[in-house]
Amino acid sequence: MTFNPPESPEATKARRRRSIAIALALGVFVILVFVVTLVRMGGHVADAPPF
Repeated sequence: MTFNPPESPEATKARRRRSIAIALALGVFVILVFVVTLVRMGGHVADAPPF
């Protein structure tokens, strides 16, 4: 069994900042993939007849 000493407030803040940065980067990536998909489809997806 290992002992993990309590974390300093600075380390907690640093981890939180990293987590927020990763979440924002992931969100930007998802939006970028969505936009690229719409552009590649030509934007005429709404004009297509239903199945």
